[in-house]
Amino acid sequence: MQVGRLLNSVLVFCRWVTYFALLNLLWLGCTLLGGIILGLAPSTVGMYAVARKTAMGEEDIAVVKTFWSVYRREFLRSNGLALTLTVIGLVWYFDLNFFRQFEGTFFTVMNYFMMMVGLAFIILLSYILPVYVHYDMKLLHYLKQSLLIGFLQPGNLILMLIGTLSTYYFFIYFPGFIPIFGLTIFVHLNMWFAFKCFDSIEDIKVRRHFAKA
Repeated sequence: MQVGRLLNSVLVFCRWVTYFALLNLLWLGCTLLGGIILGLAPSTVGMYAVARKTAMGEEDIAVVKTFWSVYRREFLRSNGLALTLTVIGLVWYFDLNFFRQFEGTFFTVMNYFMMMVGLAFIILLSYILPVYVHYDMKLLHYLKQSLLIGFLQPGNLILMLIGTLSTYYFFIYFPGFIPIFGLTIFVHLNMWFAFKCFDSIEDIKVRRHFAKA
């Protein structure tokens, strides 16, 4: 009995290692396929789409088929999203540095305001890709939904940030795991926390619906 449990545990471990390694290779290969700049966004979205299926508890996921299908379908739209986020980030960065060059009450207030905008941008980045693969919306609605969820669920956001820092320090101390797991650990943690948040929001909507009925 003990031998059977041990063997089953080893098989499960090997299956997860294979899954993460395959997904990491797909992400790297398709990123290069798109010339890095154009391949990065659709590859990351493809990884999040696979991670979403895992977070939903699906088994026997067709990893390659799912990833490649999302990569092709979302190639242009995901690059549009990436461009939008890049522009927002650059505008924020230059504005922040501009106001820091001057003294006076107005510039001090604007400096603090831009810091608050930076916090909102971090919230946006934390949720935007899970929201993107989970919902079917227009581009601006993805931005609004990500910010809304982030502000409504601050506890979940803190868990996300802790997960991100934990993943970062894990790879700092164990860099040998980067070629195997790479971005996949972070993506799955981020998607898992976000999916639990989506479930919580849906539960609240259902309860309010029945309360009104």
